[in-house]
Amino acid sequence: MTDPDRSTHSAEPETPPTQSTPAGDVAEPTPRKGRSSSLAVAVLLLVVLAIVLGGALWYQNREYRILRTDMVEQGGQAARAAQLAQAAADQARAEARSQATQLDQLRKVLDETQAQVDDLDQALQMMTDSGSDLLLLNDIDRLVSIAQQQLGLEGNVANAIISLEVAQARLARANRPALASLQQTINGDVDRLRAVVTVDVPTLSARLDRLYTLLGEAPLLVPDAAAPQTTPPAAEPAPAPAAADPLAADAPWWRRMGHEAWDWTQNAGTMLSHDLRGLFEVRRVDDAAALLISPEQAARFREGLQQRTLTAQLALLMHQSKIWQTELGRVADAIDRRFDMRSGQSREALDLARGLLDTAIETRLPTVDNSLEAIAAARDAFSAQDAADPPSTEPETDTPAAAPGGAPADGGQ
Repeated sequence: MTDPDRSTHSAEPETPPTQSTPAGDVAEPTPRKGRSSSLAVAVLLLVVLAIVLGGALWYQNREYRILRTDMVEQGGQAARAAQLAQAAADQARAEARSQATQLDQLRKVLDETQAQVDDLDQALQMMTDSGSDLLLLNDIDRLVSIAQQQLGLEGNVANAIISLEVAQARLARANRPALASLQQTINGDVDRLRAVVTVDVPTLSARLDRLYTLLGEAPLLVPDAAAPQTTPPAAEPAPAPAAADPLAADAPWWRRMGHEAWDWTQNAGTMLSHDLRGLFEVRRVDDAAALLISPEQAARFREGLQQRTLTAQLALLMHQSKIWQTELGRVADAIDRRFDMRSGQSREALDLARGLLDTAIETRLPTVDNSLEAIAAARDAFSAQDAADPPSTEPETDTPAAAPGGAPADGGQ
């Protein structure tokens, strides 16, 4: 593309330089040159406008391609996500069908098991209610023996009552008139067991645990590493210096100096006496050996007391009253002699030990010997009845048996 100004200038013939005109002459304008300049500006504007429109079209085409690429990628991702969701839905449907099949099988097995349990329950009820009285008596004997074991070995009154109540239910459901006296005897044993006051083992165990903790934290008469949280009592504050008698302002100098020396001596003596009293502590200790133990001995002493609390807890579970009294008595005596009673923890430990020592853990439990004796009597009665009425094994005949020789058995008449 050629420059219009250059083409215009090249088309015009070169004119020789004009000679200088006189100052009074006026040069005439050249209209052809003005029109060429306007045409060049218009062409330049058209070129710039074409370039701007081309750039805009190129930028729009570029944005359209980017947008199209993004839409294609999003469409692909959506299609893949739809495929994954479809696969997951298919797998979930398959698992649901499998679980439904397994549930149907389990339901069938449960129905069969329930039918078997019903059959066994019916057979057991028939055996207990309509079967042999001796079988029912053996079942009652087993339950009463369990109650006796719970009372004798563990001292568990609650479990013994449960066993006897089950025996009561069996006898009530069987409704055997021959076992009415046995049922009354079991009812009496149950009433006696319900009237027993039992030992609150969980509460006593919790108090023993608290005593165990206090034995490891309460301060001894001699400080040791087991009770670092204990702090010595606060020191007594130093007394304030005594106020001196004021002197007159016109007193002589020697009198003022003597007065100041006397005040200084008095204050120094007061502070010195206070510091000397802080170096000594007067404490009443009944056992002099309590102040001579080392930190290692103090640690072993604490461990020994804690071991005694564990032994007392074992005695509580085994209902050993003598061991309980012995161990807690020694623990209370040791706390009273070796621990610092100025501490609240020491006083609490001593109160706990003495309270546990005064608690009785051995209670006289009733037995179920009456029920066992009633069961033995009922079994003897059944055995005597079976011996008195043996089952007949020979067929009965209407005619008496004949003696040898054709004579009747009664000697013939």
